[in-house]
Amino acid sequence: MKKVFAILMAAMMLFAACAFADEDPVRIGQADYAAHGAGCFAVVTVVLQGDVIIAAKIDEFQFISGSDYAEAVGVPNSDGSFGSNYPEGKVLGSKRANNELYSINMMRAGSTVQIAASYDAIEAFVTGKTVAELEAAVAGSDSLTDAVSGATLADTTGYVCAVIAAAKNADIQKGTYTFYNKTGETVTELYFTDNVTGEKSVNLVGAGLAADAVYTVVRTLPGGEDGHHRFTLSFKTESGYEGAFATLSLETVPMTLLAQADVATGATQVTFFAPAE
Repeated sequence: MKKVFAILMAAMMLFAACAFADEDPVRIGQADYAAHGAGCFAVVTVVLQGDVIIAAKIDEFQFISGSDYAEAVGVPNSDGSFGSNYPEGKVLGSKRANNELYSINMMRAGSTVQIAASYDAIEAFVTGKTVAELEAAVAGSDSLTDAVSGATLADTTGYVCAVIAAAKNADIQKGTYTFYNKTGETVTELYFTDNVTGEKSVNLVGAGLAADAVYTVVRTLPGGEDGHHRFTLSFKTESGYEGAFATLSLETVPMTLLAQADVATGATQVTFFAPAE
């Protein structure tokens, strides 16, 4: 009997694993967005599975003053050096963390719903929808306030647009490059240049990359970009020696910058291998 039970359990686990493998992977996107005026900013996080939003979280931050009703709660380190240059009598705070305090001011302006409840209603509205459906909703209405049950925010459309931006960021393509400086001297310049737009990055080793040092760089492209996008990597050392690789793709690779003496005639000054220990 025990053997039969064990076989059944193994079969159920195998079935569950196969079912999970068939599901679309879960992705997370986040965006900082000006969803409501110029005096604050929203931070929106979205979880997607396939094209569908399965969860969203909205918060917003601005400088907030306390009142007779409640003390304003600042972001972490507001009572330390981070908060030393805050405007007099204010802290940078989350509207969710200051829900009661902030909502009292909204009540004076005629609101019948606390700010956190409106955020929750917008999160519920976007959950279960695709980005395309949300874009159609935004395009088809001057204001989504009436369409989102439980939300009374005048800028409801702005928050939905913030959710769309966060969802699109879930598809950002990323490359990670670990550079090993084997040039024998300090690398003073290191750049990525976009082969399509010609846009050149800042000097990624502004302070210099010492001989034998290791440095990891992350590059990103918006979701939907051509998967064959290419960059040119270029570097320069303190002696003036220069090297480049002109067809670098967005990938995760080690890159060793070779010394001039190690470069054979016609060979690149970069190899895609980590140096031997």
